[in-house]
Amino acid sequence: MHRAVPLPRLSQTPRRLRALLATAFPLALLAAAAPAASQADITTFGSPLAVPATLNTAENLNYPGTYTAVPPAPDAPNGVFHTYHYGADTALWSIAQPAGTPRVPATGQAVKVALEGCAQRADGGPPPLTEIHFQDLSPLPDGGAKVIITSEGFSIPVCGEGGASGSTVSTYEPTNLCVSEGDYVSFNDNGGYVPNVYRSGVPYQVLGAVKGAATNSFIRDQGTGNGNTLSPGYTNANEGFATNHDEELMMRVTLGTGADATHICPGGNHGAPPKLAPIRVSPQTDGVNHSRIVAVAMFCRVDPCKGVATLSLGAGTHTFGRKGFTLQPHKTAHLPIRVSRELVAMIRRYHGVSATLTATVAGESVSQKIGVKIF
Repeated sequence: MHRAVPLPRLSQTPRRLRALLATAFPLALLAAAAPAASQADITTFGSPLAVPATLNTAENLNYPGTYTAVPPAPDAPNGVFHTYHYGADTALWSIAQPAGTPRVPATGQAVKVALEGCAQRADGGPPPLTEIHFQDLSPLPDGGAKVIITSEGFSIPVCGEGGASGSTVSTYEPTNLCVSEGDYVSFNDNGGYVPNVYRSGVPYQVLGAVKGAATNSFIRDQGTGNGNTLSPGYTNANEGFATNHDEELMMRVTLGTGADATHICPGGNHGAPPKLAPIRVSPQTDGVNHSRIVAVAMFCRVDPCKGVATLSLGAGTHTFGRKGFTLQPHKTAHLPIRVSRELVAMIRRYHGVSATLTATVAGESVSQKIGVKIF
């Protein structure tokens, strides 16, 4: 049965050993007083939301569309034309802004999204589809983008209901929306097409008229989901890729990294399980045999498990035993360490000592107090 063996009283130890042991106490106090460092960081990117959202996805995207003539009427004697693009799945992402940056500044988590605007309801028509999503887009060399991940669904307010307008800012908190440095975050909708009512899809009024801004759009049925490529090579009058100049997506993203981002996302560590050291040395009491060998139990968690173990007293400034090792991973092994005659003499004199076993594996050191005595 193992039991801890206390250190000998300093008044009973030789002068040299007293000096070794005494250095341990101020070092322990310094370690206890050291503050924990935090790597947390919060920042924002995207639109500064400096103007109201006055433009929408049905009428203000750069697609020639299909022209439908409306017969002459008293207030339009020559007739008028309406232009319709497909009311299909749509992704919008800013690529240029006169203020702020549209790109993700660091790898982490989009913890909040502030969206300005609302969904317009057709006169006399059914309620518009209000479900929207947010996405991480990875830019491609040809100017397009690939959809990496899509958030859960959220609801955008309907214009005119509850006071909602193009100046209304709604805040959403996506779950585990991981983003990478240099990527874009997009606004994504499912079109909301209804025949003769929402022919170009629901007018999502989420764009602002901003000189010098540019927002890309991509429209395609079932073409904006995870893994899809939003290619500038796919264009036609009613769908595909388009760049919309002097239009800014009215969306600002709050980025979390470090402790402000979930550990599920690269760049975040919130909620992460404790990191385990590559090797474990449990408290134990071990005996020295007639060959001055003490066998210390260790458990290695890495493969390969190659390192060095040392046995010392006090602050570890004097080593009484040292052993290089290669252990079988994921098993407990008893490492034999030959100790000095000086340590054996101390053990005999004080009927055991408390020593420090330090094992270094993969550049990481683990120290543990162990009892050493004559068995």
